[in-house]
Amino acid sequence: MNPNQTHTAKSKIMAQCRHNGTTITALREQVLDIVLHMSGVIKAYHVLAQMQQHSPSPVAPPTAYRALDFWAEHGVLHKIPAVNGYILCSHVQHDCTEHCHEGEHHSAFVLVCTECGAVDEQGMSTEWAALRQRLAGSGFALNEEHIVLTGVCQQCQQTQ
Repeated sequence: MNPNQTHTAKSKIMAQCRHNGTTITALREQVLDIVLHMSGVIKAYHVLAQMQQHSPSPVAPPTAYRALDFWAEHGVLHKIPAVNGYILCSHVQHDCTEHCHEGEHHSAFVLVCTECGAVDEQGMSTEWAALRQRLAGSGFALNEEHIVLTGVCQQCQQTQ
């Protein structure tokens, strides 16, 4: 995101948190600032390294994980176990006031480039509706509605 988008996204997230009565500690805000400037798969150890650069005292790894999990619980990030990291929710990156609600996790196909780490989140609501209908007949209940697909992005394909 460019600096204007980052500022807008942060303002929107913080306003939604205030509206919901959610407490944003200085540490949570620091992690939010860090992840809003990151792209691709967000690894906890990268966040931790940046936190430690700006802290006069050591920062324990669980601190970074707790803050990342907090933002995942509030819909800012998606925790993607398949890539052992997080991704910034695509709704954070654009203005969606009509159908987006804080903390609401939408269905997504997450495309991850194995070459450069680029991430593309695809909502594909029609496909998800068909999948949900198919699963309802089998009695299987999804815990999370994210499918991670790995491959090589178009940009990396062109440079190979």
